[in-house]
Amino acid sequence: MLDNNPKLKKFIHYLLVHPYTSRPRLWTRWFVYPFTIKRGKGSIIRRKARLDLIPSKKFQIGYRTVIEDYVIINNGMGDVIIGDRCGITSRVKLVGPVTIGNLVTMGSSSQITGLTHNFENPDIPIKDQGVTANRTVVEDDVWIGGNSVIIQGIRIGTHCIIASGSVVTRDVPPYSVVAGNPARIIKQYNFETKQWEKPKPKV
Repeated sequence: MLDNNPKLKKFIHYLLVHPYTSRPRLWTRWFVYPFTIKRGKGSIIRRKARLDLIPSKKFQIGYRTVIEDYVIINNGMGDVIIGDRCGITSRVKLVGPVTIGNLVTMGSSSQITGLTHNFENPDIPIKDQGVTANRTVVEDDVWIGGNSVIIQGIRIGTHCIIASGSVVTRDVPPYSVVAGNPARIIKQYNFETKQWEKPKPKV
């Protein structure tokens, strides 16, 4: 209904969110969040976590997942879905659309984004050109080191390690360790030898 009535949609958005920031109004956080946030049993959202959420997009966390103080989560451009038993450490930033699997740990000050700013028209300030959303996916059982950055549209495979300070600009296959800027694979698990091994150089 709202998509067919842009004026009404704009008005409702104005009531929910401050007109030139991404922060929802206080009444939205008090009276709307309790009905729109989906939480698994035993999940914890610390009091000082910053949730910039709009009701038209999903924010969901699973069983025993913990969102620590000073985490920033924004679903303005897409759903943010976090699985079971995840640890989202202090000062992490998640900007949707983002999907995180089960048993994922994110180190302090790491960030995952599902959008990028448009910049193509040089006659318009970048700030006024809007953004393009592209979902980022982190599969189950991933450890993301502190100060890492995972850009939009990336898929991190299951049981991967993202070393601290890495900038991930391409998909990471399952059972890999990546490091650096841009991040490169430094080890992969070999199921035949049952060892973590350096990747063979490309011919």
